[in-house]
Amino acid sequence: MTLLEFIRSSDFTFSSFAEKIGETENIVRKWAYRQRQPSLPRAVKVEEATGGKVTARDLLVAAAEAE
Repeated sequence: MTLLEFIRSSDFTFSSFAEKIGETENIVRKWAYRQRQPSLPRAVKVEEATGGKVTARDLLVAAAEAE
């Protein structure tokens, strides 16, 4: 499941999810829309906060996708 799918299907907003994991809303939006890829420690925080619904692997952005 992507982060965007998770946020849209849950009671979270970008802002509330960002607050839950201790990040900014802006960076969470970039991850959700696959404009940026989080570092491994940040990806682990996302995985833990989503109960494993969004895995670190789900947050990887392919090189061609990032351009």
